[in-house]
Amino acid sequence: MIETYPNPWDFHNNDKKLVSADQYQKVVYYDLNEIAMGAPLGGKCFLETANNKKLKIHDWCGGPATWETNGQLVAIPIWTRKFLKGTVQQIGVLDTMNMELKIFRKSFSVLDIRSFDKTTIYGYDSPIHNTKTVNFDTDKEKIEVLIKLTQ
Repeated sequence: MIETYPNPWDFHNNDKKLVSADQYQKVVYYDLNEIAMGAPLGGKCFLETANNKKLKIHDWCGGPATWETNGQLVAIPIWTRKFLKGTVQQIGVLDTMNMELKIFRKSFSVLDIRSFDKTTIYGYDSPIHNTKTVNFDTDKEKIEVLIKLTQ
């Protein structure tokens, strides 16, 4: 197990990392379970606001999510099943101003997102075995799907 907290195996809704810089919005997970025995967690993910609005982001997210330094974008690992690849993760970026979720095409084994500055997401893929550094520039990567979130 990796020793940093939070990580894809161990994160909680009371983590300060899940709250936006302006303290107005928060990413909240529900029904978190291991995606397989000993595997990282996955579950439903919502955006909650200080005025008690709640908006579902996606049905099968990993974590922990990471806010961009300006606090209007949040990067979220999203679990998906791909033909011939099995269960993988993709990076989802929620734009809280436009309420749009971009899910990027590139896939990963297990994402451990550590920071998000301007357009670049930093972290690790496969943090336990054959670890690779992730420097993911959202301006240069292909978007697989764009979802407009509604209440």
